[in-house]
Amino acid sequence: MNSKIEEIISSFDDFHKEKANTLIQIITEMGLRDEVKLEGVLYASLRLNINTLDSIKNNYDNEIYNAVYTLEKIYNINYSQQESEAENLRKMFFAITKDIRTIMLKIALIVVELRFSSHLSADGQKYLANSIFALFAPLCARLGLSNYKTELENGAFRILDPKKYDEIQKEVDDRFHKRQPIVDRLTELVKKCMDELGIKGRVYGRKKHIYSIYKKLVSHSLDHIYDLIAVRAIVGTVADCFALIGKLHGEVVPMPNRYKDYISKPKPNGYQSIHSTVIFEGFPVEIQIRTEEMNQYAEYGIAAHWVYKEKRSTRDSLDIRLAWLRKMMEDADNNIDDLAESLNQDIYNSEIFVQTPKGKVIYLPNGSTPIDFAYMIHSEIGNKCVGAKVNGKMVPTTSTLNNGDVVEIITNPNSKGPSRDWLKICKTSEARSKINAFFKKNMKEDNIRLGKSMLESAIKEKGYSTSKLISDNMFDDILSYYNMSEMDELYATIGTNAISAKLIANKLAQAYQKKIKLESEPLVANSSISLIEPTDNQVAVKGLNNILIKFAGCCRPMYGDDIVGFVSAGRGIIIHRKICPNVSYFSKSRLIEANWKPIDNVNKKINKKAKTNKTNSN
Repeated sequence: MNSKIEEIISSFDDFHKEKANTLIQIITEMGLRDEVKLEGVLYASLRLNINTLDSIKNNYDNEIYNAVYTLEKIYNINYSQQESEAENLRKMFFAITKDIRTIMLKIALIVVELRFSSHLSADGQKYLANSIFALFAPLCARLGLSNYKTELENGAFRILDPKKYDEIQKEVDDRFHKRQPIVDRLTELVKKCMDELGIKGRVYGRKKHIYSIYKKLVSHSLDHIYDLIAVRAIVGTVADCFALIGKLHGEVVPMPNRYKDYISKPKPNGYQSIHSTVIFEGFPVEIQIRTEEMNQYAEYGIAAHWVYKEKRSTRDSLDIRLAWLRKMMEDADNNIDDLAESLNQDIYNSEIFVQTPKGKVIYLPNGSTPIDFAYMIHSEIGNKCVGAKVNGKMVPTTSTLNNGDVVEIITNPNSKGPSRDWLKICKTSEARSKINAFFKKNMKEDNIRLGKSMLESAIKEKGYSTSKLISDNMFDDILSYYNMSEMDELYATIGTNAISAKLIANKLAQAYQKKIKLESEPLVANSSISLIEPTDNQVAVKGLNNILIKFAGCCRPMYGDDIVGFVSAGRGIIIHRKICPNVSYFSKSRLIEANWKPIDNVNKKINKKAKTNKTNSN
């Protein structure tokens, strides 16, 4: 493996050999395996046109090829957008990058690029700095790679604002130089306390990094940044951390509200340490105490897991979406290869992230097409879409987009508009809504005819006559409900599938049943039949006597209606009107002939019951 790496590097010029060796050094610091070093130098050879993706695919296994291919796709992400696109860029990065080793390798490549950035043009340096702030520095923070985060932020800040960087660095260096004797004496005090407690470890002074100070200067003066200078103690165990801070608080005065226990309650990225600002010889100095494992984790984050495997309690990282990554780190008692294999999955498996040619990130449901993309940009772009370029190549508008694609929509001002078939192809509700809006606005006459036909078919499917249900007075409540003024508006809306024809048919059927009920009530009121509880006194069921009979609530049959009986399970015979829509859904084997008894026979029964009730009341 090493000989292969050396062979590839030997084909580089001296400058790129130095860069490649720096990359291998960083990968070694991260604890990554030799295959990752090979992937890194192969990718460098690809960028130098010494190798091609095809040659790498033909000469190396799929794992190595996929890593190099992924790095190439990440390289094509456009980082030129403003901060508003930063979070979308991070999401796109993780949607493309599915192997934790490739994530670490990309960070290593960016660190190398920054260290050699003096060879870039001014625009190239600015682009690199923007990509660091948009993606790679936040990524390092969320993965706990504070050592690289510090280097990336300071380097990017120096590129974008060299004057401010030099100003802050000079001020910090001056203060550190003036307070160096104080820091030295506090360091000796910490060592003395450790000796008295029998704690082994190391102690040293450190300065806060420049970009972190710059961010704090927005709301604080330099005199009120208390962790500008700190003394850090690295000890053996968690118990040593708390014993030492307790001892030190007895020797120096701690500042109120400046004690932070990140051991008991780690930061979201897993960082653990004790921070306490104390007054020493009249100056505020921060003391940081942590174990060697915590220190390794603070510097190398996830990479430190492959050296130290003690479980720890952490919150999620990368805003919940990376929670699986943290959980794998906590649960897996295995080596880097096993861990990486477990993590080889798509974090955003329900979404894809693509870019416009200008770098704006658009995220869509998995399986989306250029049609969806076009309507996400603007309605008119979608309506006038006649083709698409993906990564510079013409593709059908029905093709499926993938993570990281750069999509350009081809439009024609003379286009007649979208096809109805697009409604079956597009994945986003936004695209469907805008396509339907186009047909509603531009094809109203066709939609009216289509909608009327669709409604008539739906009415017939329910077993009703269209002449009975389609009349102006039947639509009054429906038009009012949908805030429409005329029938044609409703038909056009049905024709664009914005409202279901079956839904309107159901509403019309309900209105018709209500109308029938109202029309039948005067007949009942004027007859000699009293409205009493349904009994076999009113209905005769063919072939059955003394059977429980009930009236259906859906159609409310009245005396004189054509009726039919339904043999229910355990509820007796349910009487429906024959025209009741529900009857068509019943099994014919469970329908039974039913008729009203003659009025005289019914009245005799009713009068007899009424006399009985009167006698009982007396």
